[in-house]
Amino acid sequence: MKIYIFILILSWAAADLLQAFPSSPLFFSEHSEKEYVETDRPGANFILDIIQSKNGSEPDTAVFAATGTGFSLIYNTERYEEGLKWRNSVPGRGGSSAIAADPNGNIWMTTAADTFLVNDNVFLPVGTGVHMTPDSGRTWQYFPQPGITAVQGLTYDIECDPHGGIWMACFGQSLQYSGDQGQNWITLTCDGREWDPLRYMNQRMFSVHITDSDKLWVGTAEGINLSVNYNVVHDSREWVQFTYSDGLTGNFVTAIGSHYNTDAEKEYVFAATWVAESFAESTGVSYTYDDGETWYNCLPGEKVYNFGFRGNEVYACSDSGLWKSNDGGKYWEKYIINAWSERKRDYVRVDRVFSFEYQNSVMFVGTGSGMAVSYNDGNDWEIIEAYMPSKDSSGRTYAYPNPFSPVKFGEVKLQFELKRSSNVSCTVYNFAMEKVKSVTESSPFGPGERYLVWDGRDEFGRTVSNGVYFYVIKYDGGEAWNKILIFE
Repeated sequence: MKIYIFILILSWAAADLLQAFPSSPLFFSEHSEKEYVETDRPGANFILDIIQSKNGSEPDTAVFAATGTGFSLIYNTERYEEGLKWRNSVPGRGGSSAIAADPNGNIWMTTAADTFLVNDNVFLPVGTGVHMTPDSGRTWQYFPQPGITAVQGLTYDIECDPHGGIWMACFGQSLQYSGDQGQNWITLTCDGREWDPLRYMNQRMFSVHITDSDKLWVGTAEGINLSVNYNVVHDSREWVQFTYSDGLTGNFVTAIGSHYNTDAEKEYVFAATWVAESFAESTGVSYTYDDGETWYNCLPGEKVYNFGFRGNEVYACSDSGLWKSNDGGKYWEKYIINAWSERKRDYVRVDRVFSFEYQNSVMFVGTGSGMAVSYNDGNDWEIIEAYMPSKDSSGRTYAYPNPFSPVKFGEVKLQFELKRSSNVSCTVYNFAMEKVKSVTESSPFGPGERYLVWDGRDEFGRTVSNGVYFYVIKYDGGEAWNKILIFE
């Protein structure tokens, strides 16, 4: 398996984060802090995962999100008609790579960043630590990234068992376990071989999950490993491995989820199974309700990142959108998410979806463009986006991401603020001040923080060349301008 597959999701997170929050520390800063205050938006637009507390002070009114800059608490979910409220914090350097809740109500989060290896002239992902908050993100306790090295040792998934144990699936450091609330960690494998993840694909971990029936499932680059008696002395733990030859679509297991189906009276386990190395493999979803004795396949070709559940309904978050099954995975329907953006004053089409959670009749969907929310079972959507107020930038408008790559990012957002309702026009010029593109002409906008988007193409639909470009936003009674650097 090539290295770019391993860091694919982290790279997308970095790209979406650049679009999401231009003033954030991104993945290259030192440890940072952010005030934990109530706001109307997330701390970043990239929403990797969404969970509920297992036993906290706010289990029925709040959900917790892992974002491109760290952590978000979303509350007021039972009175959403009054407006959802947000509190954001930055537990450590980089963005969140995994989040979980333990039975005591503590939230555990891991962070990751990119690091540049001078000798190899390459950027590689690095785990930047494990963090625990007992008070919904107000304060955080830090633990160093476990294992021999944090470089390529980042955590892709974290799970808390009902016995007090913390389990982490780490790419270069295999399965990490702590039985003393993060103070000490043990490196574990599922195959009985000497520890060597560079050699053994089954020791490269990407997902870990504990079912309601208290069984441990671990996804690797070489299939799925199951332990039905994991809460024993480590040397006596027994594992069963499943690969594509046993019925999985593919060996690269990016996510595992489970629920008890009351209609079938069985516990279903779903796995996102991508192609790893063999041409015989395919990408899709594999599921079982008899602990792996029989595997069934569905959603062929879909790259799934996460699963969610509501009663007997199963949700799959994929590269092409949000899917739902009402019959245990046999048939699926896809949501068409055209989410209303109050800042853009237009609809945003959501395709790639990373996470799903349902609480108090509210559907939360994590995307790379913000949190998509539906209050009526997916019939209508709105998207809540992160942004830096224009007044906090160097001018009255700013562009992000900037520098901007049309191929990599797809579009650049042109942020501005209006004091009152106005008709807005926007034009892009090249360095010689020749007109390149009319983004919009006399479009009505209400007061507040707004944005326009430009796809990096000229009036003839051609992608513009590298260089410096200027844009001018004209509104009733004034104008604002700034520059954009285009690169490929």
